[in-house]
Amino acid sequence: MMGEVMHKIGEGERLAAGRRRKFWLSIGVIGIGGAIVGLVTGYAAGHQVVAPEEIWASLPKPLAVAIIAISLGLFVYRSWRFYKAIDEVELVDNLWGSTASYYVYATLFPLWWALGKADVVTEPDDWAIYFAALIGGGMAYGWRKWRAR
Repeated sequence: MMGEVMHKIGEGERLAAGRRRKFWLSIGVIGIGGAIVGLVTGYAAGHQVVAPEEIWASLPKPLAVAIIAISLGLFVYRSWRFYKAIDEVELVDNLWGSTASYYVYATLFPLWWALGKADVVTEPDDWAIYFAALIGGGMAYGWRKWRAR
């Protein structure tokens, strides 16, 4: 008798499974896109086709603008698709991470800038601040996920 009882999937479980699929599809597409860009630029830099810091300057200007415009469009579209695929808990976790990233940037840049003007340190390094903001946001996001376990 127990073997005859079948588990029927409810509407909520179907919706949750669909969201999970959309979430991982979004992550996969973003990862594959980043990998392609990384492979192309890495190949060009590794084979000395052009120095890494000159990759963008070596392209014809219209091509560089087109690549950047397409990248921006895809980023906006995939972000929109990602936010349509997540639930309200994931959205709140992302908002915490985004807020933490902004606070890191909004605090670090002016402090570093002022110390640079006072000749205590060098001028602010854009990439160092960018990665510090990403790390700060990632830590806040990770902390939210860890606490929810």
